[in-house]
Amino acid sequence: MSDADIPFARLISLSDDIAPIEFLLSGRDHSLGRSPLCDIVIPRNNISRIHARVTREGPRYLLHDAGSANGTFINGLPLGAPHLLSNRDGIGLGGAGELLRFLDPDPTVVTASRLRIDERTQTFLLGSLPLSLPPNQFRLLSHLYRHMGSLCTREECAEAVWGRDYDPGMDAESLDKTVSGLRSALRRADDSAAGLLQTRRGMGYVLLPTLSAEE
Repeated sequence: MSDADIPFARLISLSDDIAPIEFLLSGRDHSLGRSPLCDIVIPRNNISRIHARVTREGPRYLLHDAGSANGTFINGLPLGAPHLLSNRDGIGLGGAGELLRFLDPDPTVVTASRLRIDERTQTFLLGSLPLSLPPNQFRLLSHLYRHMGSLCTREECAEAVWGRDYDPGMDAESLDKTVSGLRSALRRADDSAAGLLQTRRGMGYVLLPTLSAEE
């Protein structure tokens, strides 16, 4: 398939001060920032002049922080390395609040029925591929898997991981890292599988039974 045959993804603004409201990612490299020369302009003081970039590699899109002062965030978590964008990913610039949403015109359908646990070996598999998970990520995925399709609060997830009550001051960062690490492990097994683990801001997490174009 040539580049001309690949449908382009879009970024949708989630705030009235962002222009344009909708942007087609039809080029190879697109800039996001405060500068009026950027493809997407966010005129806020906490946004760097050139804050982030979205690059296209064939049918895939990568989000990069461009050395910003206040950081780039994906689904509420700080971006530490280029991120392979999935349908409906939320992008935050200068803070965790989502300012833009990524929409894939042709998202891969991933069903959680491919995700299963081998009770004998206590190993999760995605299709036939075993997931190599450290203990905290395994305990978190086990809890989410048992409650698939239901909201699991941060308090419940922390108790499942550490076996004690959630302490926001001590556990918030560790829980964020555990969730991020689990998403990365799913993505390594299948680019689209990370989208099965959804964040419900201010509430907790949901492991989706199915990820489709409607999600």
